Amino acid sequence: MGVKLSRYRNTGYFVRAFTSQGEKQYTWSGAKGNKVDTKEVPNEVYDYLTMNSLCFDKGELVIAEDNEDAEDLKQSIDDVEAYDHNTHTKEEIEKILKGNTNKMKKELESVTSESEKQFVISIAQEMAEDMTKGKLDFLAEWMGTDADILFD
Repeated sequence: MGVKLSRYRNTGYFVRAFTSQGEKQYTWSGAKGNKVDTKEVPNEVYDYLTMNSLCFDKGELVIAEDNEDAEDLKQSIDDVEAYDHNTHTKEEIEKILKGNTNKMKKELESVTSESEKQFVISIAQEMAEDMTKGKLDFLAEWMGTDADILFD
């Protein structure tokens, strides 16, 4: 039995794991629209990744299953809170960006991974025409840049 891991972000991701079977390489292509790339990896590879990388803490890879076994797997992640704050699907980000401004700020302030922030901004850029200036200004400040540069 293996572990299904998904890549929610719109950029690819590559891992190299050293296992008892030798070196294994896995590549996830970036999500396209609402379609995410999911691959099943052996438990040994999952264990290797939890012990030797930050791919889960930074939300680069996500446990795809939503069951009791997945919850047990999640507990082996070094920083479960960071994992939760840095693993959003495109749909979840769209919902956050369309929602109440104060709730959006609260949700996004918990994001710590730079690649997750870039993912949020890439979705915000797609939605910019439908967003208020206040939201765009907040997102620019959140990224440490000017809204005119970010959403031009």
